[in-house]
Amino acid sequence: MTSFVWRGLILALLTAGAAALCRFSPEITLGNGLGVVMELPATLPGFISEPCDPDPVEKKLLPADTQFAKAVYYSPAPTAASGDVVRCEIVLSGAERRSIHRPEVCLQGQGWTLLESTTRKLPMGEGRELSVRDLYIRKDITLKDGTRRPLRAHYFYWFIGQDVSTSSHAGRIWLTLRDNVTRGVNHRWAYATVLALVTDNFTTAEIGERSRSDEVTIALMEKFIRDIAPRFQKSFMDSPRVTTAN
Repeated sequence: MTSFVWRGLILALLTAGAAALCRFSPEITLGNGLGVVMELPATLPGFISEPCDPDPVEKKLLPADTQFAKAVYYSPAPTAASGDVVRCEIVLSGAERRSIHRPEVCLQGQGWTLLESTTRKLPMGEGRELSVRDLYIRKDITLKDGTRRPLRAHYFYWFIGQDVSTSSHAGRIWLTLRDNVTRGVNHRWAYATVLALVTDNFTTAEIGERSRSDEVTIALMEKFIRDIAPRFQKSFMDSPRVTTAN
């Protein structure tokens, strides 16, 4: 049996186990197992932000009690056409656990195509580490002159429980099972996302940002996450350690 089939079987078993556990475990209530602050900072080093509404596709796909915190961060200012733009969002589950899913679902609904998926380990200081999933995505856009050009981006995300974090959907299921059974913790899961465009195939006038290669964009996003995660992820605010799963 191939490794792909084995992985599929393991994920199916974990999913079935999580579904059974969710069926018989206590319902999530506000504040139960909550590991995030649902408010993004107005400023970060080198950035100022503008809050914005969730994407209509997200609101349509997710239950009505799902909560969102979303902002666009500009460096040095929204009126500057030669800086960096980073989009950040937190999605928090309500009573229905289907609020939390793999973000690839929403990306496809927004017209993006997934090119590559990578796990990245970000050092957070004091021996701590944050595992995030990096989705390299693309879609074609039409410019003002009518020409079509591929737009590329990196989309980082990770799942956040009460005092745990993971970049893996299967890891989230495992942590749900383990902590409900062994610790009596019913995680009210959230996930955080950070998106930035790869702009080296556009002019500043066309895209409204400075030209950035893949490597420069990734470095920008990693620093951004190291700055912003401790502002909303409780395990980085209140504790010297955070449990992670790949």
